[in-house]
Amino acid sequence: MTGVSLPFRTCLFTLLEVEYKRYPAGSRTEKLLVQDYTLIGIMQGTGTGLIDGKRSRLTKGGCFLIPPATMLETENAGAEELGLYRLTFRMKRVEVSECESAQELAPPELFPLAGKLNIQPFGQWSTMLGELHKYESQGEGLESFKQHIRLQELLYYLCERNLIQAESDPRSAVSQTIDEMHADLSKTVNIKNLAERAKIGTRQYTYLFKELTGQSPLDYVTQLRINQAKKQLLVSNDHLNTIARNAGFQDVYYFSRRFKQVVGLSPKHFVSKRRRELRVVALYYSGILTAMGVKPVGANLTWWGGSTFLKEIEADIVDVGATPSLGMIAGLEPDLILMNSNNLAEYDQLSKIAPSVLIPYDGNRSIYEDTRLVGELINNPRAAEQFIVRYEKKAALSRAKIASAGIANESKTAAIIRIEGNGSMFSVFGDNYGRSGWAIYRGFQFKAPRKVQQIIESGAQVEQRLPIRLLPEYAAAADFLFVINEGEGVELVSRSVEWNQLPAVVHDRIFELNKEMFSYADPVSIEAQLELLTDLLLERRT
Repeated sequence: MTGVSLPFRTCLFTLLEVEYKRYPAGSRTEKLLVQDYTLIGIMQGTGTGLIDGKRSRLTKGGCFLIPPATMLETENAGAEELGLYRLTFRMKRVEVSECESAQELAPPELFPLAGKLNIQPFGQWSTMLGELHKYESQGEGLESFKQHIRLQELLYYLCERNLIQAESDPRSAVSQTIDEMHADLSKTVNIKNLAERAKIGTRQYTYLFKELTGQSPLDYVTQLRINQAKKQLLVSNDHLNTIARNAGFQDVYYFSRRFKQVVGLSPKHFVSKRRRELRVVALYYSGILTAMGVKPVGANLTWWGGSTFLKEIEADIVDVGATPSLGMIAGLEPDLILMNSNNLAEYDQLSKIAPSVLIPYDGNRSIYEDTRLVGELINNPRAAEQFIVRYEKKAALSRAKIASAGIANESKTAAIIRIEGNGSMFSVFGDNYGRSGWAIYRGFQFKAPRKVQQIIESGAQVEQRLPIRLLPEYAAAADFLFVINEGEGVELVSRSVEWNQLPAVVHDRIFELNKEMFSYADPVSIEAQLELLTDLLLERRT
């Protein structure tokens, strides 16, 4: 190891935790955002690991060292239990004396090992990990010091075997080709080429391959490709041709036939069955998902939660926060993460946790279109159309009720505002920014004042923090004025000249609406808002 530069002299390596993890056969994928150096030692079974999206084979005798800020995904799709040690440690620079060299004073390099490591002989390696696990709870006195020494010995063991190139035996060479299969499923599997890379004959290669995996090379890679296709079927609406090709199948008919042989269901029936069980974290669109029968396991309820009409449903949905906690999201083990432009900055990190779909915000796209997009995503477009048809029927009934009561008709004009700045400012809303705009402008078909209509047509849908002196420009033409109370109510402006000169105020056509019932724009809430607003108008009959 002469000439290898190591940071050990100026760094302290501290053991944080050693745990033994068991993954039963066919268990759900576990996702973990690694915060510290993490060592994975596989003791039994086989499985699959994704390290920052790169697929790796997990099999007895394997070892991986994973650096901090890495997404680790562990899955056991095999027929036996997968068992592994997961050890975490921290690397920290320590103080050095003035006599140390300038080189030693420089910031330490990252730990020199990463990825898959050689740990042979396995028996010695297994014993070292077992002792670290056995004595982990001994946190005092000499035993604590001994644990510290055990960690240093283990790190030395790894460096000794991996910082110099070792000659490869045939079994290791075959194992390396299997790892290459996991890393890139698009490559055509040719046993002759694989054997040449392993520098052995095809017969010996096939024998060793089956000894290591229990399957022939072709059956093994088919299983890998089917598993890849299963994930894509669940989280995308790509054509079957595209999914088959991305998984390494050139013929979609062969893919469909092999899929049914391996899984027991056709791709279409597999999607239909599994998407009903989909685990989704919704940083946006959680209300739409809920209305369509898919309850998210986590959502941004800090901003988008709180509707009276979803209160019971949201009670056991985990609030991941406005600025999402990546560790919390990973712990929810999602199959899909759904978001809009608010989370664009976190997209790369989130996509490491699970397939992530970003539907950019567009003020010109209606709640109907959003619902259709989500319906297509979860393979339930019928639910979206059912909601739209139901809403339109209710809206027509509401218009008929208020017209027959002589209260209003489609020629009437309405404005929606929010009081701000202790009564010194206001915001005004269009038809597609919550605040009951969909019910007022689309359901009742009330017209918007000219300046509000300009906001709607621009796609902005909201203009905020306007000085109160401009209120007549937006609301003087309104027959009805709806005020959303999100902390500040009409009492703050009730004495202002601008307010008291509004026709809607003069004719007592002001409706103050609370946030919990009237601010939200999901399908469940806007249906309820339509009914509540109809009742409010009928009660104010003139």
